Amino acid sequence: MVSVLIIAITASLGGCQFGRVENSLVYDLDAVPVNLDPQSAADSASLLVISCLFEGLVTADDDGSIHPAAASGWEVSADGLTYTFTLREGAKWENGDPLTAEDFVFGFQRLLDPDTAAPEAEDYYGIENAEEIAAGLAEPETLGVEARSDYELVIRLEEADSRFLELLDQAAAMPCHRKFFEETRGKYGLNSDAIMGNGAFYLSSWPEDGNLSLRPSKTYHGAEEVTATSLLLVTPKEERASAVERFADGTVSAAAFTGQEYLKLAGGDYTVLENGNAVWGLVFNLGREPFSSAEMRRALFLDADFSTMEQALPDYLEHLEAAVSPGIVLGGGESYRKLAGSPSFPELDRDAAQAARDAALETVSPESLRTARLIVPEGEEHEKYFAYLSQIWQRDLGLYLTVETLPEAEYQSRLDSGDFECAVYRLSGDYNSPGSVLSAMEGGPFGCTDPSYSGLLTQAGEAEPEQAAQLYLQAEQMLFDQYLFLPLYRQSEYFLLNSGISGITYDFYSRTPDFRFGVVS
Repeated sequence: MVSVLIIAITASLGGCQFGRVENSLVYDLDAVPVNLDPQSAADSASLLVISCLFEGLVTADDDGSIHPAAASGWEVSADGLTYTFTLREGAKWENGDPLTAEDFVFGFQRLLDPDTAAPEAEDYYGIENAEEIAAGLAEPETLGVEARSDYELVIRLEEADSRFLELLDQAAAMPCHRKFFEETRGKYGLNSDAIMGNGAFYLSSWPEDGNLSLRPSKTYHGAEEVTATSLLLVTPKEERASAVERFADGTVSAAAFTGQEYLKLAGGDYTVLENGNAVWGLVFNLGREPFSSAEMRRALFLDADFSTMEQALPDYLEHLEAAVSPGIVLGGGESYRKLAGSPSFPELDRDAAQAARDAALETVSPESLRTARLIVPEGEEHEKYFAYLSQIWQRDLGLYLTVETLPEAEYQSRLDSGDFECAVYRLSGDYNSPGSVLSAMEGGPFGCTDPSYSGLLTQAGEAEPEQAAQLYLQAEQMLFDQYLFLPLYRQSEYFLLNSGISGITYDFYSRTPDFRFGVVS
């Protein structure tokens, strides 16, 4: 997890019977959780709660280093195909049942079972027989995940993958208690009585459409080190003040903010944590005119004069000509950009851009240049900065884009369904790795469908850092050579802690805080 010092809130000493300080934490969720089943959850609110209730085999830091969690240690075979984990013998479920290797076997079988329809199943296709199981061509019991004993778990891969340990920190790789799961009779993860974790907290209350109340689990293997005594996760209400207001008046312990929101709070007595690894750029619907034409996309790249836009960018946005931010690292914390170097970007050439536009008009309708839509998510004034480019393209290429600024949920729905011609898109990974970032541009309405792109990512995942860096660079270069991602700027994101708070960390990639060690000074 990305280390970020963070939160705790009001210390309530009244009622503290055994001399223990009450470190009560409050945090706002951005939505009502949909489903707390780790194998099938997809929304950010649910994933945040799951991170509090469950613990996987390992945990990952922002520098790519991996640390023991439910597993006390592991070994990897020389060929990189077999991972053998030793589980902590003191690890338990919240009801006191021992956490065993079989719980992870069942969790992975559920993840790949087509009946689960797990949204992240594809990330784990590298496990032996996983893809066949997900396609319904093999039984879940044939998956290459085996419990050799209660505390020894073996995972066999079909191909070596240097990123595999990082995947084991994701919600989809959490264990599942088979007996409890079966007793929920199809309601697993849907209410407080139908979820049982092995993590630092348990869910003490979850009223329908209400706030979630969590308490530290006495059966957690690290319970003695957990300092947070309660955690209230507040769901959105119509009358709720803005996130900035709730943070400024001390209602919440900490919060994540966009750069625009952060500017409203600058100068306050807060601890500010910053991450600049998200890159915003333009993506194109490859199935719709005019951007189904590679020549039309090429015209935009050749006519992308960023000089005026750069002067207008606020401090939290920085123009760059790359798809992967300089802060992204390879396994072991080595800088990807330092090892790989920079991709080459087309030089500004208005005449060549107009020639490319003319070539595009041989295959696409001139009308499509006047009716294309650009979708933009609310919150960062992207349309304001994009306007500098748009004016150039109107003048030079006769391209008139209708900008539609959308709420996040509608924006994401339109992006997934392909209901757009082009979009301002946030390119960032689920964890700090060039492979995680670049895989977000694999397939779909706007991603790279060239098999060699996927092949490069696969090869890089199996390679040592220096070779991996060059393979990732080739994939990154393909995004420019095929005119698929036009980078605009790198964005700094912020996590703020109210004064007097320490001990909590934040993962900017999964956007989940770790509340276990929150302390009020």
